[in-house]
Amino acid sequence: MGNLNKQQIEASKPDTGVSLVIAGAGTGKTTTMIEKIKNVLLHSDLAPENLLILTFSRKAAEEIKTRLGKNSCTDMTPVFSGTFHSFSLQLLREYSSIYIKHFRFPAFPGIITDEDKKEIIRNIILSRKELYLGIPCDTVFNLAENLHRLKPELLKKLEHSGLYNLIQEIPEKYKDYKSSKAIIDFDDMIAHASLILKEVPEVRDSVRSRYRHIFVDEFQDTSDDNFELLSLLLCREKPNLFMVGDDYQSIYGFRNAKVEYIINIKKYFPEVKIRELTFNYRSGKKIIKLSNSFIRQNSFRTSKKIIPCKNISGIVKFHPVPKGDSEAGAIIKIISGLPEKRDIAVIYRNNYQGEILKKELAAITSKQIKFLTMHGSKGLEFDTVIIPGISDRIIPDRTSDIEEERRLFYVAMTRAENELHLIFHKNSSGKLPRFIRELGYRE
Repeated sequence: MGNLNKQQIEASKPDTGVSLVIAGAGTGKTTTMIEKIKNVLLHSDLAPENLLILTFSRKAAEEIKTRLGKNSCTDMTPVFSGTFHSFSLQLLREYSSIYIKHFRFPAFPGIITDEDKKEIIRNIILSRKELYLGIPCDTVFNLAENLHRLKPELLKKLEHSGLYNLIQEIPEKYKDYKSSKAIIDFDDMIAHASLILKEVPEVRDSVRSRYRHIFVDEFQDTSDDNFELLSLLLCREKPNLFMVGDDYQSIYGFRNAKVEYIINIKKYFPEVKIRELTFNYRSGKKIIKLSNSFIRQNSFRTSKKIIPCKNISGIVKFHPVPKGDSEAGAIIKIISGLPEKRDIAVIYRNNYQGEILKKELAAITSKQIKFLTMHGSKGLEFDTVIIPGISDRIIPDRTSDIEEERRLFYVAMTRAENELHLIFHKNSSGKLPRFIRELGYRE
C-alpha cells in the first residue's frame, strides 16, 4: 500500500457493508479496487471463490483478473471476474435443469449475437415493409430499439401517421420468434438470471451464500436490468458491496445506462459509505482546469473537483476552421508541429466523421495516429489528443441528451496527458459553437 495516496488507502480499507468510490478520470480507480479486493481477502474469512467482480467489458474483467494474480500470495483463479452478461450465462448454465423447467424450454436455449438479433428484426420489418410508408428498414429498426427514449414531438408524428402501433409491435414479434425457436439474446441472459433468482429461493440462497462480497467496476454504466440483478445477489441483512465509478464519465445512455444510480446512491443504499478519488495522475493542469469547468455546466452530477498531480501545465489550443475547409489540413498542421514519436489520438463523435478523416489523412497515418470514437476512447490515454468536428451539427449530437453529450466530450478531453487540440467551425450565422462557448473560448 506504500504506492497509494491517502484517498486510495482510505477507499481500499477492508471494511464491510456498502461503499461507493467516486473516482475521477486518471485517479487510479482500478489500482484502488485491486487493493480493496486483496485487503478483503487478507483481513476476513472470505476465500477467493466468495468474491464476485462484475464489469461492463470483457477487457476490463480480464485486466482486473490479471492484475489480481500479480504479486499475490493467494491463488486468485477461483475469483469470478466478468461482465454482467457472462455471469448471468454462467448462472443459467449452472442451474440449467431448473432454468429449462422454469422457462419450459425443450433444452438449454441457443444464444444469438447482436448481429443475429438485428437480422431477425430486419426480417420482421421487411415481411410487412409496405406498411411503413417507404421508411428505410434501418430507420424503422432504430425507432423500434429506441421507442422508449424518443422525444415527444417525434412520438406525436409517429402516432399521427399510424406508425406508432406498428413499430410498438416489433419487439413483441421478436419475442415470439425467440420463444418459437428456443433462443435467447444477451439482454435475456440478465433478465432470465434475475427471474430465476427472484422466483427460485433455493437458487437465490445458494448463490448468495457463495458470493459474500460483490465488487462492481464502472458503476456509472449500471442499467435497470443490471441493478435488479445486483440487488437480487446481495444478502438483504448484511450486504457487502463495493462500487467504483464516475458520473462524469457516464456515456452509455443508448445502452440504457442510468447515471442516477451513482448520483442518487443513498436512495438505494441509505447506509452507503461514499469516498472520492480526485487526484489526477494523467493530465496537465490546463487540461484538468478546462475539463473541470466544462463538466460543471451539467446540473445532474456529483460535486467533486479533480486535482492535478503532474507538475506540468499542459497545452490547450483552439483551432478555428473556416466553414467548408477540410479539418484534415488543421490536423496535419498540428501534427507537423509536434516532436516525433508522440502518442497521438484523433477522437471524433461518430464513425461517419471518422471515416472521412481517415481517408483524408491516409498519407500520414502509417501507425503514427490512432483514430477513435469518443465512446471507444474511454479508459485510454494519449500524449496528444485532437478533437475535430466541434460544431453545432456534430458535437453535440442534437438527437442525444445534452448532459450526456457533455459527459462524452469530457471523456474525450480527459484522454489527453500533455496536449489537447480542439478544432471547431462557426455556425451559419458566424456564431461560435455551443461547446466552444461553454469551454470559455473568446475571440
